[in-house]
Amino acid sequence: MKSTIILIISVFLTLSFSHSINAQESKNQIVTDTLVVSGICDMCKERIENAALIQGVKKVSWSAETQTLIVVYRTDKVTIEEIAKSINEAGHDNGLFLCTDEQYEKLHSCCRYRDSDPH
Repeated sequence: MKSTIILIISVFLTLSFSHSINAQESKNQIVTDTLVVSGICDMCKERIENAALIQGVKKVSWSAETQTLIVVYRTDKVTIEEIAKSINEAGHDNGLFLCTDEQYEKLHSCCRYRDSDPH
């Protein structure tokens, strides 16, 4: 009888510990997201990637061709909204935020993506 009770308690504790580890792992996920970010040149690329590299972000890569930023980040440290806001504050419109005219005007003249003619 004693050994049965000990076995039941042992199984219960193992399951509880296992569940808390899984809950912790789900909060600390590393995810990859894609965000549309407007820009033109290599200066834009450097500015966008630097702005996206905030605490919790592991890797970033922006493409002028596709106007997309691929970002790898920890969900327990940062959100995609915080990353997009940081990029926005650097003067680049993105899928979540549009920068103000004042932010946009601070960009170098070759980086003014709103003024460029796509044709």
